[in-house]
Amino acid sequence: MAGHSTKRFAELDSLRGLAALTVVFHHFLLTWLAETFPVAAHRESDFITFLLLPVSAGREAVILFFVLSGFVLSLPAVDGRPQAYSVFVLRRIFRIYFPYLVALSLAVLGNIFLHGDPTRSNYFGTIWPVPVDWQNLGQHILFLGHYDTDTLNPPFWTLVLEMRISLVFPLLCALVLKMRPARALWMAACVSAAAIAASYLLHSDVADDLVFDTLHCVSLFVVGIVLAWQRDRISAAFLRLSRKKKIAMAGLSLMLYWFGGFLFLHLMRKVAATGGDDLPDWFTACGSAGLIVLCLNSQRLKRVLHWSPIHSLGKMSYSLYLLHFMVMFAFIHLLYGRLPLLAIFVLCLPADLALSWAFYRWIEAPFLQMGRWLSERLSNPLAGPLPR
Repeated sequence: MAGHSTKRFAELDSLRGLAALTVVFHHFLLTWLAETFPVAAHRESDFITFLLLPVSAGREAVILFFVLSGFVLSLPAVDGRPQAYSVFVLRRIFRIYFPYLVALSLAVLGNIFLHGDPTRSNYFGTIWPVPVDWQNLGQHILFLGHYDTDTLNPPFWTLVLEMRISLVFPLLCALVLKMRPARALWMAACVSAAAIAASYLLHSDVADDLVFDTLHCVSLFVVGIVLAWQRDRISAAFLRLSRKKKIAMAGLSLMLYWFGGFLFLHLMRKVAATGGDDLPDWFTACGSAGLIVLCLNSQRLKRVLHWSPIHSLGKMSYSLYLLHFMVMFAFIHLLYGRLPLLAIFVLCLPADLALSWAFYRWIEAPFLQMGRWLSERLSNPLAGPLPR
């Protein structure tokens, strides 16, 4: 396993980009549903959500992001060349935290000039509710304290988890790689179940929920680590399958990813009502693992995912994830009541893509390059100057 080189899988970047696009559509859909259906009409709302899940799987995309992160971040260690802890953390800070700070600054500007709920649905009631809560902003910067991540930009909640897990990821990866794969997955499932149970039994507040969510999401990273560790064996088994079985596996993976969690929640409403609403993430994680295997081993799918427009979407997926909600919220503030909501969404999408590409080109990519250069200097003090 340590013999082959670690490489970047372009198809997984594209998969991340398509998932980020479904998060955009997810927030469009939530906004439209809140405006169109009253609270009492939850059955109609649920039915529409179910039908549109293939293009608006928001929570599902976040689970895929976590599994993908576990997979990609563990590759150096799996291939026998683990990074020094200082190098790993430095790269993660430049990869996640510094672009996040720029996006946070944009959210603050939006909060200063555009605040309050412009719609009739109160969907945005907790987002930019007052000009700026400076204490809340400080907590957003430090990732500490009792604060609500929805007040400036709802997608920020995942970045808190990503950075927390990044700080312990090398230790987590080393621990998993010393275990048997089945035992590691069993351990992850137990940690997830314990976190979900503790959150319910302790009736935790927002900050505590982030602690328990962190423990739960650690288990999803473990799925990615095991998948990276066993990828040669899994790929060999997949390639031995008949064409019909490969198609069946693809269908099962998509069904688990898109619909597994949704159906579990609605068939097991009592479980969800008692705090088990994170349990369906395991259906989504299994579907995500299946999709990753397909992307790595299907030549037809690779050709699609390597197509330049889709791959470009993958490159800017993090920027799109950071910015899209703020762009939508700003457009709604400026245009609500003047244009139909669906027309606002049509205008939002190209603006999302254009601004996200600019953010990637001028903010995210330079931070990535700087992080690589600094980590190389940390490993080799004689490394050359920062390339232009």
